[in-house]
Amino acid sequence: MEADLADATAEEQKAVANYDSLVAAKEKEIDAATKAVEDKLTRVGDLGVEIATMKEDLDDTAKAMLEDKKFLAELEKSCATKEAEWDARCKLRTEELLALADTIKMLNDDDALELFKKTLP
Repeated sequence: MEADLADATAEEQKAVANYDSLVAAKEKEIDAATKAVEDKLTRVGDLGVEIATMKEDLDDTAKAMLEDKKFLAELEKSCATKEAEWDARCKLRTEELLALADTIKMLNDDDALELFKKTLP
């Protein structure tokens, strides 16, 4: 009986040791799983903030694009107006140059020289 008691006690001690090691291993697994859950929750929170920031950036960019399109339309209209003004200015300058050339031609003519000689004493 004493031998059976010693065997039973030894088996019980092995069972207790196995149980303790199993509990320690499971506690490590629980700690690792808890840490993983916390890390994932942190990542989810960070990604949520990043997504919200990106949506705001997208909204701001869309608003800026609309304003830029309005500016582009106004700029094209202004450029067309300025181009028309420039064309008118070039046409007027060409006409002025032609008028000056005609005037110089008239003044250099022999008839004009005779008229000048008559008017001067």
